[in-house]
Amino acid sequence: MKLKILGPCIVFLSFLRLFIMPAVYGQETEKKNDPFVFFIPISYDLLLLEEQTVHSPAGGVGFLVGKQDLPFNRIERRFTGLAAYQPFIFTEEFPEVPKMLHQIGGMFDARVKRHQILAIFQANSDIPVFGGINTFQFGAGYGYEIIRRPKVSLILGAVLGVRDFGITLPSGDPWLLMPLPLIRFGVDTRWFTASFDFITGPVFNFTIAPKERIRFTGDMRMETYRSIADLNGEFTLWYRLFKPDYKLGDFAGIGVGFKNDVTGFDLSAGIQAKTFELQRSSVFATIDLSILKIQGGWVINSNYLLDGKKTGSPGNGFFLSVQGMIPVYQKQGGLQ
Repeated sequence: MKLKILGPCIVFLSFLRLFIMPAVYGQETEKKNDPFVFFIPISYDLLLLEEQTVHSPAGGVGFLVGKQDLPFNRIERRFTGLAAYQPFIFTEEFPEVPKMLHQIGGMFDARVKRHQILAIFQANSDIPVFGGINTFQFGAGYGYEIIRRPKVSLILGAVLGVRDFGITLPSGDPWLLMPLPLIRFGVDTRWFTASFDFITGPVFNFTIAPKERIRFTGDMRMETYRSIADLNGEFTLWYRLFKPDYKLGDFAGIGVGFKNDVTGFDLSAGIQAKTFELQRSSVFATIDLSILKIQGGWVINSNYLLDGKKTGSPGNGFFLSVQGMIPVYQKQGGLQ
């Protein structure tokens, strides 16, 4: 049985909380209640490989309500919403797969004291949603914070997942509903911070020496369960230009690192193959300015996969990724 996580939105949310929000809110928000930000996330990714070029612009809308950086036991209300669209445009044709694929994601994350409500939608396909039940997935769930301490938090609950789980009923129809565990764990100390989310799949982020200018960050997640090659991971050694107690926050840094990406799509019923994946490993350098992050490097390995089997490689090459956020509206006191 194959399960896919609804994880890209969770990863982007972690990126917002770790790097973007300190610069948007600044230090003055400590004196206010429930700050509100409405923003537009934008990005552009370029893969320039030996036998393939991929252009991938993206955009969306989102909002955050509530302070994002507090001791766990002081969180009273925090709401996040995000919706984004990203096409993947391939310049070179290859058998069985269209030259344009699509990724649509949406998320609502609500936290009220110990109560956690979560809803996530994800569709990766040549024809999202309308291409068949296998081309999208949805999950909604509730959790309760059973450990609520300043530096440790543990939320347990359940998610109802809706997708084609690869299970066939006696009638021949797919089984579309499945209860799944919801686990959200966080730890925050001077020398180590980490968050772990299991929402139909694992997402783990950590920072070593988060209060120091030189620090190490990691982001790991799995979208399918077959082998270690399915592990998406990004590991970065940072030099932050300012300390966290700087008056504008820790908003700028440079780094070098390694990452492994697996971008997967569920193909529509009119295509012989059921899934297509582009797998690549890269070394990179990055510049982070909080509301703008630029990353570029060398792809040292890449593979095409159809139905989980390698069918070739587009070769090595260069990649560039630009991620940004435009704060459209900001208010120091969103909910009264």
